Amino acid sequence: MKTPNRFMLVLALVLLVSGFTWVIGTVLAALVIDPWMGDGKGEGFLSVIQHWWYEPEYWLNVGVLLPLMVGSQALFLLPLVPMRMTPGKPSSLRGSIIVAAFGAGMLTFSLAMGLFALVQLIGGWLDLDSLGMFPFVGPEGAAFLDPDAWRASAFLIPVAFLLVSWMIWCIPISRFLRRGQPLTRFSRLTGLLLAGTVLEVVLLIPLEAMVRRRADCYCGTGSFQGLIGGLVAALWLVGPGIFLLLANRHPAWWKTHCQRCGYEKARGSSSACSECGWDWSGG
Repeated sequence: MKTPNRFMLVLALVLLVSGFTWVIGTVLAALVIDPWMGDGKGEGFLSVIQHWWYEPEYWLNVGVLLPLMVGSQALFLLPLVPMRMTPGKPSSLRGSIIVAAFGAGMLTFSLAMGLFALVQLIGGWLDLDSLGMFPFVGPEGAAFLDPDAWRASAFLIPVAFLLVSWMIWCIPISRFLRRGQPLTRFSRLTGLLLAGTVLEVVLLIPLEAMVRRRADCYCGTGSFQGLIGGLVAALWLVGPGIFLLLANRHPAWWKTHCQRCGYEKARGSSSACSECGWDWSGG
């Protein structure tokens, strides 16, 4: 049986997730920014979206951030897309490892920023120091699209922390994904990241509520920064989560092909792939 075309499968996934990410991401961002622009009664939320529709910076953010987010989702899932492959040559997991490590690094960043906010709250110096990668989140765009942000230490310190966390996470995630069946490992990793994201957001919401009452400008507090990072991670995980859920519910392709190199299994074959030597029963 002819395997599905790799390009068409990736394109369909990208288009579907792009639309979902654009709509949900805009709604979440408007809810977060509503206190700055609206009256907190619901009309402000709608006014933010209406304002963005005519705001060139909003479309600049969509044009830059949406392809980055969806493209990284596609890169993460690429080794799992059924395709014709060179016999004996397994699909590279390097891209998936790098992307997953960045997601784990973002969760580490959110946790660190939440702890930073807790220390600020206990010490009573919420308005003395600020750190964050998103100090200019608003109708005019995000910090990483603002050249002036790169000259601010309050921005560079958390970015450096994120980069270090990213590199460190590459090691355990590489070992995790390379052991066992890819579909199973990708599903478990995505589930773990999603569970960690939900837990962080749940813990950060009450902390952010307490910080917001005491801070003059809560946008520079660790709780707000951590909450933004957690929401971004949660939004990113939706795409891979949907794909892996469907793949596990309809695993017909995986039953007839090697999960490591994609080579089609022959009837009456042994427990190992005849092309790359992968153990069919590997867990």
